[in-house]
Amino acid sequence: MLKKILLALMFVITAITNVTHAEDDMKTVASKAYVDTKIETKQLKIPAANTPGVGAGETVMTYTATGNGQIGERGLYSDISSYNASTDGDKLITASALNATFTNLPTTPTTKLECANQADGCTLWTIVDQTAYAYKLPDEYTRLEYIESTGTQYIDTGVYPTNNTAIDVKFVNIAPQGESTTRVVIGDGYQSGRLYLLSITAVSNSNVVIGGLSKILSSYWTRNTPFTVHMDTNGININNSIINWTGTATTFTGTRPLTMFGVTDAQTRYAMIKMYYLKITANGELVRDFIPAKDSNNVIGMYDTVSGTFFTNQGTGDFVAGPIAN
Repeated sequence: MLKKILLALMFVITAITNVTHAEDDMKTVASKAYVDTKIETKQLKIPAANTPGVGAGETVMTYTATGNGQIGERGLYSDISSYNASTDGDKLITASALNATFTNLPTTPTTKLECANQADGCTLWTIVDQTAYAYKLPDEYTRLEYIESTGTQYIDTGVYPTNNTAIDVKFVNIAPQGESTTRVVIGDGYQSGRLYLLSITAVSNSNVVIGGLSKILSSYWTRNTPFTVHMDTNGININNSIINWTGTATTFTGTRPLTMFGVTDAQTRYAMIKMYYLKITANGELVRDFIPAKDSNNVIGMYDTVSGTFFTNQGTGDFVAGPIAN
């Protein structure tokens, strides 16, 4: 009987000791029990799929830009036949869409290092050839980060705009305060029903037109600020801020080709900008992909990777070369 009583007392003491230790652990900030308990109350909850405008089963999780730790969603773009800049412009592209959209991508040979003896801690490495997708300019050209116009230069792209023309451009407005209206990309000037792209005025308001659709943009084109712009008849996307058109674009074919950095048929207006790239798409096909460059004679211009042609200044004066691109 005495043995049974002693054994029961030992169980009780052990249980009390374990409870005491657990309580002590919860009072110790660095203890595992304390940390686990506190973290459990902070665990982020994954929201249900199908946020409005995103689509169930076609999203990835993201963190909110406000930094409050909330989890959100971003849609995936996978159908290349139905792109709409107003709804698809901020989506992530899938590999299938990328593969179907881009064919005959330019490649360049390169190498990489691979561990030759993983079991021994990678003390030996081998050099392995590989192919990277990139565009390397011909040897006689040097790629630049941008080229800068001083207000007298322009380049004729040779592309006659239609209502199915779209552009992608990155530029910085460097015109001094009070400088007259500048033009980044232009079609047929002010003619009704023509394509008129990216007018920049000295007061930071801009009238942009495509196929008869017009928008007055205010508080844009801040000087010395990079702007990445996509523009087509669905709307204009400026630094990931989408502005939709109202109405229907006029069907037209331009009588003059698109020019960059300035010049129109009605009024001669130039730009004072740094241009980082310009892409022109017609009926969904890339027809110009301009890269800032200089040739072996230090002539500065824009190299088109689609046609393999170097486009140079047709105005007066000279472009200013930006830094050599990495």
